[in-house]
Amino acid sequence: MEPAANVAPRGEARREATRRTIVAAAEALLAERTYWNLTVEEVMASAGLTRTAFYRYFPDMEAVLLAALADISAELLDAAGRWLSLDADPEGAMLAATTGLAEVYQRHGRILLAFAEAASGGAAMQEAWHDVVDSFILPVRARLADLDAQGRSHLAHRDEVARALVWMTERYLLETYGRGRDVPVAVAAETLAQVWRAVVLTE
Repeated sequence: MEPAANVAPRGEARREATRRTIVAAAEALLAERTYWNLTVEEVMASAGLTRTAFYRYFPDMEAVLLAALADISAELLDAAGRWLSLDADPEGAMLAATTGLAEVYQRHGRILLAFAEAASGGAAMQEAWHDVVDSFILPVRARLADLDAQGRSHLAHRDEVARALVWMTERYLLETYGRGRDVPVAVAAETLAQVWRAVVLTE
C-alpha cells in the first residue's frame, strides 16, 4: 500500500494538471469566439472532461479567467523584470523587456482580451484586471526614481508618467494581439522600446 505522504502530493499534482487543462481549453476556444459566447459545456468538451467535473475545480467561467490571469501575470512580471531590475542597463534591457511582454501577449492575447471584456461587466473582474496592471506602476516609479538619481532621466510628474506608460503598453499590446493583428513581436517590441526610450531617458 502506498504511503499517504506520497498519495497527497500526487493527487494535488493531478488536480493542478486538470485545472491547467481546463484553462488551456478555454484559452484555445477564445481564439474563435468572445468570452460572452463561451460555455462550460464547450470548454469541458474541448478538454475531454465532463461538465460535472468543471465544478470540482471552478465555480464559474469567471474563475477560469482569474486562474489564467494569475498564471499570465507571473509571466508578465518576469518579462518586465528584465528592465525593472536596478542592476539592468536602462537602455539595453528595455528592448529585452518589451520583447518579453510582447511574447506573452502574443501567446495569451485572446484570453487577456476576454478578461478585459469581462472586466467591463463586473466589479470583481474589473478590480482584478486593474490590480494586475497597477502592480507594474509602483516598480516602474521606483525605476524612474533610480534613473533620476543617476542623472539618466529627468521627468516632471514622474508618478503619472509611470502610470501613463504602463497603461499605454497594456492597451497597445492588448489591441495588437488580443485583436489578432499580424504584427511581428520584434516590431511591437521595438515600437514600445522607442516610446519608452524617448519618454524616459535623457539624451
